[in-house]
Order: sequence, then C-alpha cells, then structure tokens
Amino acid sequence: MFSAMMGTLVVAGIIAAMVFVAAFAAEGRGRRVVRMLLGEEELRSPREHLFDEVERPQPTLDVVGKLGRPETRELETTRR
Repeated sequence: MFSAMMGTLVVAGIIAAMVFVAAFAAEGRGRRVVRMLLGEEELRSPREHLFDEVERPQPTLDVVGKLGRPETRELETTRR
C-alpha cells in the first residue's frame, strides 16, 4: 500500500525542497549566500566592521510629549 504512494511522496518532497530553497534565498542570509555564489559579493570577515562608529541621533525621553502634541492629533483626525 505504501509503494502506491511513493511517486506522490517523491514529487511532494521535491516541491517542498524547492520551496525551502526559494524561501532561504529570499531571506537576508540566504540572499547574501546567493550573491557570494554568483560572485556579486566578496567573502568578508564578520569582524571587518565590528567596532566602526555608528552615527546615532541624540537620545530623547520626550516620547509621551510627542504623542500628545496637537500636530499629531490633527493628523489622526484628518485620516478618518
């Protein structure tokens, strides 16, 4: 009885493997692997930019004040 379903299970397994590979290639790390395989991106050390300075905006604790300002309330009422 199992041997009658073998062809269907093989086709389903092949389709599942193709979907898995496509999903991996669409994801960030998979996309990078595909670019490296195609030669569009060079292999680099993960420590290359580990200690680089990153520009960041000045910290502010005025989150609640920004949400309560009249400009924000106007935008919310005009969207309705």
